[in-house]
Amino acid sequence: MGFWNALTNLVRWIVVLPVAGLLLGAFYFAWHAFWEAVGALVQGLEAALPALVGAVDLALLAAVFLIFGVGLFELFIGKLAVPLENVLAVQGLADLKNKLGQVIVMILVVKFFEKALAFKPKEALDFLLFAGGVALLSAALWLARAKE
Repeated sequence: MGFWNALTNLVRWIVVLPVAGLLLGAFYFAWHAFWEAVGALVQGLEAALPALVGAVDLALLAAVFLIFGVGLFELFIGKLAVPLENVLAVQGLADLKNKLGQVIVMILVVKFFEKALAFKPKEALDFLLFAGGVALLSAALWLARAKE
């Protein structure tokens, strides 16, 4: 039994490879979100809003990669010393899945907002469908919060 315990203990360190990749991805998206936000600040108000929404989208992607990378590290390698029940602290796989689900819902909200900025209705049905999309999005956010 000692051999299998030692082998399992060594094999779990394989998870460090995807964790490193995810953390690099988080840095990549955060860097681009920063530069997209800076670029938006030098534009006029009309052009700044879509650019800032794009920056929020990139920042949320960075958060997904960070949460997932740190979560995998905590689940397979060891607990990190994160202060005050930080959002990065993961108790189990279900907790990691729940946190990622919340961030993914927020990414979808931002994507919907990006599409809404470019929305050019042509007839009354377009307004009705847009209102239905907003209602469905609101219901999804409400259900996500009601679960807590």
